[in-house]
Amino acid sequence: MKTSRRPRTWTQTWMWAWTLTSTLVLFLTCFAGAARASHYAIADVPRLITSVQVDKLHKAKVNTTEELLAKAAKAKDRKALAKASGLPAAELLDLARRADLLRIKGVGAEMVLLFEAAGVKSTADLVKQDAALFMTAVTNANKTEPQLSDWIGQAKQLPQVLETK
Repeated sequence: MKTSRRPRTWTQTWMWAWTLTSTLVLFLTCFAGAARASHYAIADVPRLITSVQVDKLHKAKVNTTEELLAKAAKAKDRKALAKASGLPAAELLDLARRADLLRIKGVGAEMVLLFEAAGVKSTADLVKQDAALFMTAVTNANKTEPQLSDWIGQAKQLPQVLETK
């Protein structure tokens, strides 16, 4: 016997779609790492990783900041990467710390340098910070960071093309 189904109302359809979407977002956030930041090709962060370092890391088959962190997170792995790349283990530790900070959504190369200027060199350092005190440290570091002067100078040299009226 065939049963008749009433068509869904717009509200029922919307609620069903919203529930499905919310479930999918929750799944991705919990299980697929959706809250993590994108990783960079090591050649795309020249302020953090020099071209000489990039060449040596490529030789060791390291192409992204995620791979760098994975291959330099532990002391024994850094030692192996140092041998494969020709970079000193201490230098690899500094690069790994930078890659570690890049895992935070919204943090890019410039912010990593600002964090370092404020005394924070890794996510382990960042979790120990008090937000207000860290803001003061970042603000003070920002005053001495030559990047701001450079950006202002560059902006002054650009022709103004955007009409805002």
